[in-house]
Amino acid sequence: MRTAELPGLAICSAGELFGGVERHILGMAAYLRDQRGVAPRVVLFHDRELAAGLRDMGVEPVILRGRHRYDPALARQLADLIAAENIDLVHSHGYKAVVTCALARRRTPFAMIKTEHGRVEPSAGRPAVWLKTRLNHLLDTWATRTTGAPVCYVTSDLRDYCADRHRGLDRTTVHNGIEPIDADAYTRPSELHEDRVNLGVIGRVSSVKGLPHLLDAMADEAMPSEVVAHVVGTGPLLEPLRTEVRERGLDSRIVFHGFRDDVYRFIAHVDALLMPSLHEGLPYTLLEAMSLETPMLASRVGGLAEVVCDGETGLLFESGDATGLRDAVLRIVREPALAAALGEAARRDLLENYTLQRMGDNYWRIYEHTLDRVKGGADVR
Repeated sequence: MRTAELPGLAICSAGELFGGVERHILGMAAYLRDQRGVAPRVVLFHDRELAAGLRDMGVEPVILRGRHRYDPALARQLADLIAAENIDLVHSHGYKAVVTCALARRRTPFAMIKTEHGRVEPSAGRPAVWLKTRLNHLLDTWATRTTGAPVCYVTSDLRDYCADRHRGLDRTTVHNGIEPIDADAYTRPSELHEDRVNLGVIGRVSSVKGLPHLLDAMADEAMPSEVVAHVVGTGPLLEPLRTEVRERGLDSRIVFHGFRDDVYRFIAHVDALLMPSLHEGLPYTLLEAMSLETPMLASRVGGLAEVVCDGETGLLFESGDATGLRDAVLRIVREPALAAALGEAARRDLLENYTLQRMGDNYWRIYEHTLDRVKGGADVR
């Protein structure tokens, strides 16, 4: 075992999609390299966008290969890697990483922590998907409790939500953080017209994001005609929502842009960012909007309610309340000075509380504490 001052670290995650988990991993890899002089091994199960992002920053990921999702060969590969490279601690993200780590520890000892990023998105009406999701959830709970690993949560709301499931484990809230973003680096997209009030909706187009309530708010007769919502992203509800927008005659009021690789340009130049979610962890889009001084209009749920101070750094409304969403938009339209003040206060809050440096320092202390426990004789198997 090395000293806690210079541990051998690995980060393990699926790497299948690209969202908040993957941004978190890129950020932590950069922090460990630049601030702590540690080059972590990043272990993934898919060679996709996260893997490409790591390579762009000079980190070559290890891709574990299995014949299927639950192949025990994955745990053997991970255990062999840990033993060969003298890895002391693995920071795991997601059920597949946690389960694989739990099985690998039966072959070789190492310390472990995990981060919970959010609640499982429901799969109503799809029995096969629901059963698979339920199985994965049970496996994740079993593996977490079996390892006794400390659990970190991106919000206190999520920590409270998991209280019974993780009873008896070390449990800590560590908010996400980002490097501050310079708004001057991003030009205004041509799709944002100067004579309109442009609202941004950025992220996965899925049921948990509450977008049907946006449609109801935009269709409200009290919503000013100059307000246009720009939806940037893709997902399972994209085509059904496109159809509903056409059927309701909202084509000129709600514009779908699909996937874009210039989302910062939209976030930096919309008049406000909307997030009418049904539940959330701590989305990176929120932190990016705060950094870019863009007012946030958000549901009073999860990390949104935990981070956004209503009337000071953003405006909150009740989840599922289209009227409340409309009223928040009306305040932005009628009170441009308020909108500017919200954005400025949000950036100050981010610089004080939600930077990558702060997040990384918090995790580093947890790494040290976990390794100290192992050195003190705690069982890591």
